[in-house]
Amino acid sequence: MTDVVRRRIAVLIPTFAIPGILTMFSAAGPAAGAPRIAAIAVLLSTLPVAAVVATARKSFTWWRRARTQRAVALAFTVYADVGTSTFLLLCSSHALGLAGCALFAVISSYVAFFGGRATVVVHLVLTTVVIGWMTALVLREQPIGAMATIAAATSIWLAVNATMSIVSTTSMSLHRHLERQIDSARTDPLTGLLNLRGLEVQAKRQLRGRSQVGFLLVDLDHFKWVNDHHGHIAGDGVLALAAQRLRDHLGDRAVVARRGGEEFLVVLDAQSTGLHALAESIRLALSDASDLIPVTVSIGVSCLDTTRMTAAPIASTINHGMHLADIAMYRAKAAGRNTVVVYKD
Repeated sequence: MTDVVRRRIAVLIPTFAIPGILTMFSAAGPAAGAPRIAAIAVLLSTLPVAAVVATARKSFTWWRRARTQRAVALAFTVYADVGTSTFLLLCSSHALGLAGCALFAVISSYVAFFGGRATVVVHLVLTTVVIGWMTALVLREQPIGAMATIAAATSIWLAVNATMSIVSTTSMSLHRHLERQIDSARTDPLTGLLNLRGLEVQAKRQLRGRSQVGFLLVDLDHFKWVNDHHGHIAGDGVLALAAQRLRDHLGDRAVVARRGGEEFLVVLDAQSTGLHALAESIRLALSDASDLIPVTVSIGVSCLDTTRMTAAPIASTINHGMHLADIAMYRAKAAGRNTVVVYKD
């Protein structure tokens, strides 16, 4: 879907120049000399810009307004607005230039879906200034009368900006709702930690370019006994408390998820981290002698050299690292629990 939208925008950009090309063959178009040369340069600029858009794979998804995408949307909008304004202001006929301001409505449709608040404001200001300036030039010539000119300018401004404002507000509302839905789908409702799907997405962002990735599988000891003797509500409380302690202890150093049941998975950059020492610190942080329901943990640790797995998708890397940590965790259980075991072949 994203590729289809991107390609259509890329095709539309040079097509956008067709009215300008037709205008060049009329007396109402840019005058000979510097104005015509500048107008031709504006029209030709659509070709390289279209080529860039055709290859910009990550900048045309309306539901994803990350910082880079917002910057691309702002830059593209400024280019389109300034280019269109320049050509219209170069026209010999200011009435034609005012009528051509209707082209801003096409740009508005892009801004409404892909632009953030800053892009919407910039587009609104630029188009209002240009439409106002063109209206003043036409009023000075008085080709159709003052009231008719103002009526035409007002109609153009409404077509350009009123619809954009409505669609943009709706788009932003849908975007926020979709983000909440995505966050909910990636989060474990009991602990507030990521689930495995969320872990995969977050780990892909955080561990990109890392050569050593560590995996810690943290399992609460005798959790079935907790549920059997204290009830599932108390068991849920223990899980939530353990998750909170794990989150507080690790902070931003790692991606933490609930794998399911009483197991938590920690994924982190292992280049500058002693994994065994970190796992020991987690084991101590999750146990507190003052707890009404004392719980200890067994932790399995593994480490992958991702330079040897460059072609593997992140999901496969996580599954492999988790599998090795799982083996180490069961060895920790077999060793008497409440201990840390690092995977070794």
